[in-house]
Amino acid sequence: MSLDLISIRRELHQVPELAFHEFETKAILLKYLKTLPDINIIEFLNSPGILVEYSQGNGLYRLFRADMDALPVKETTGCDFMSRNEGLMHSCGHDIHMTILLGLIEEITKMKPATNLLFLFQPAEEGMGGAESILAEGFIQQYPVDSVYALHIASGMPVGTVSSRAGVFFGVPQEFNVKFLGITSHAVFPEKGIDALRAGRIFLDLMDYDIDELSKKEKVIFHTGKMEAGTVRNVVPDFCKMEGTHRALDKKTSSLINGYILNNCDIVQEETGAKYEVDFLQSYDPVVNDSSLVEKLKNICQSLNIEYQEAEPTLTGEDFGFFTTLYPGLLFWLGSGCDFPLHSDKFLPSEDAIPIGINIFKHLALE
Repeated sequence: MSLDLISIRRELHQVPELAFHEFETKAILLKYLKTLPDINIIEFLNSPGILVEYSQGNGLYRLFRADMDALPVKETTGCDFMSRNEGLMHSCGHDIHMTILLGLIEEITKMKPATNLLFLFQPAEEGMGGAESILAEGFIQQYPVDSVYALHIASGMPVGTVSSRAGVFFGVPQEFNVKFLGITSHAVFPEKGIDALRAGRIFLDLMDYDIDELSKKEKVIFHTGKMEAGTVRNVVPDFCKMEGTHRALDKKTSSLINGYILNNCDIVQEETGAKYEVDFLQSYDPVVNDSSLVEKLKNICQSLNIEYQEAEPTLTGEDFGFFTTLYPGLLFWLGSGCDFPLHSDKFLPSEDAIPIGINIFKHLALE
């Protein structure tokens, strides 16, 4: 009896969970995995991740990965299988990714090919270090992995299209917090205090100049998404906290921007007297696609009558980069038939993309 993948996708879509809390998601996946023959299911010790092994003797392994976590977004798609977890949503399509991987495993167990494969359901892709956690446990490194594969459902691309590129595909995200500490005083006597908000404004002006100059040579983004300062309208604020992210296509440029942040904080401290604190948070390796695997993908798309589109490098972050740092790898966009953007409260990929993703993965696994 075959798995009802559409029902499974909808079941997963209804129970979105945040990073490292994908426990109900894991239970659903295990429920269906345990109905399939000839596989070994390995549960990770420090996360809800699942590794599935299909082995046919000695030889190298190909690893296929899907991410499991959702986002703190209130869903407004209006579909019949909307999120039951208030304020959480699979708005990045990870429910589709998991369904495709589950469908691939089912296909493999039916075909029983003489090859070795690993299938990874990975938690915490959305900025919480899931790939690093998985790799830190060392289970995957016990296998002679030959290559690694993943897909990401894409907004704005029709079902039946695929897009990728050789070399750097997804860039290096770096999250950061900057905090300036001043001294309060009455707004009428600002000279008696140190204005932390003014320090924050000067810092952002300095960063804007540096990033504008760097953008003439490199593809980068510097974005401050949250700024908080002071407590009362007529008091000089004694703190200013900024939370942001920057993006680059390589680690050298990312490190350069980190240097700009620290240097400009020094300048602001010297000019205003405000002390500062800087925290560099989560960062990923870039996703670097192996050129021979991209050519393989192109040939598969041609044979399956799937349109292949050459992609531009993107500053989107993806922790699959930690895998492509260790092994030859391939990540590609899979058309969703949905024009709402990723992470939107209305992003709802077409289920017609599921068999296409399974078919491409199957050819990558067996050819």
